[in-house]
Amino acid sequence: MKKAILSVVIAAFLVVFSAPFGNAETLVLKAVTAFPKNHLNNDAVPIFIEKVNQRSGGKLKIDWVGGPEVIKAFDQIQALKAGTVDMNLYYPYGYMKPLMPEAWAKGLTELAEWEERRSGAFELWCEIFEKRVNSRYLGRMHNLLPFKVFTNKKVEKVEDFKGMKIRVMPLYIPFIKALGATPVTVEPTEIYTAMERGVVDGFMWPNVGVISWGLQEVTKFVIDPGVFQMEPATMINMEKWKKIPKDMQDLLLDIMKDIEYIASMRNSMIEAKEDGVRKKAGMKTLALPPEEGEKFRKICYEETWNFVIKNAPEYGPKLRDLSSRKALPKDAFPWQ
Repeated sequence: MKKAILSVVIAAFLVVFSAPFGNAETLVLKAVTAFPKNHLNNDAVPIFIEKVNQRSGGKLKIDWVGGPEVIKAFDQIQALKAGTVDMNLYYPYGYMKPLMPEAWAKGLTELAEWEERRSGAFELWCEIFEKRVNSRYLGRMHNLLPFKVFTNKKVEKVEDFKGMKIRVMPLYIPFIKALGATPVTVEPTEIYTAMERGVVDGFMWPNVGVISWGLQEVTKFVIDPGVFQMEPATMINMEKWKKIPKDMQDLLLDIMKDIEYIASMRNSMIEAKEDGVRKKAGMKTLALPPEEGEKFRKICYEETWNFVIKNAPEYGPKLRDLSSRKALPKDAFPWQ
């Protein structure tokens, strides 16, 4: 009888305590993003997380703990390098400039991420991420979406930017200075107040995400053409990456490739919807005349590439070559 009771007790003990031991097999990645969870730029992040959590079969879980309310956006790259967080799901390259002098090159690329995987640029970025920020680079969720200048002053020619105060992240600084404007560094969460109070006359932002900050309420104009390219990095602390089993590493890389297409497609749809919201709020698009638009873009790319190559002589020239359409293999577009 005593043996029977003991058997029941042991069985109950195993049932109660098997879950914790089972959960211990799940590797949890504590992740952050540069922007708050409800921001439009994070649109594809939940899709990525869901795919990883489901397809890993319980071996891997991404715990998205938050955005700048957890760690300030500009400080997140230091936290990732140190291992304070395991992963950043969405982080602009421009925010990495203090640690990665090559970072600005990403916004200058002529290629989508899937094309950079063919040109050799992707492999080079992986090397740079490991060397500079102690991280495994997975890829870029958004592609082919330009940045725009948003202002409260009318702009009809490049000369009109002179004397303006423009909110920047580091990526835009050489360009804004070359326009004759004054760059002002402001955290994304503070742009609304800076525009409302006239601390800045304008700001640069990708052509998606402005309405997430409510900036259509305090902004009159958006300037065409766009420049640069949206460049959010997804990366994992290198020590954490090495602890992930090889099959799960491969899974993360495969899902990232899928998300690059999915997120870019969704972004184009969001861009159209956002444009409608901005117009309804009274924001007007000012298209520079063709000659002025070409001058605007030329200043952007020449000044920024010159800055990158001067400050990152080890990788800058290589990145410029591999980020060009000329770097693609001849069979990249067989239908042409």
